[in-house]
Amino acid sequence: MGARKDWDINAIQHQIWAMRHAATTSYNDGWTAFGAKQELYQLKWQIDQALADCSTFAGEPEWLHEQEQKRILDILKK
Repeated sequence: MGARKDWDINAIQHQIWAMRHAATTSYNDGWTAFGAKQELYQLKWQIDQALADCSTFAGEPEWLHEQEQKRILDILKK
């Protein structure tokens, strides 16, 4: 039996996009933009710690390799 999922990945991704936008738009001053960037760092550190706390699961290394390859291809396409 699977665990209950109490989060919405789309909502989380939207919030991160909104924070990125606030940190990069030319309509915000440096104070506001830097505040948004600081919050992105806080999320990054929390996510890094959460991942460090997790076990490594079967198939995870292969999945990570596939995702890294996709990211590399996306970067090269730009």
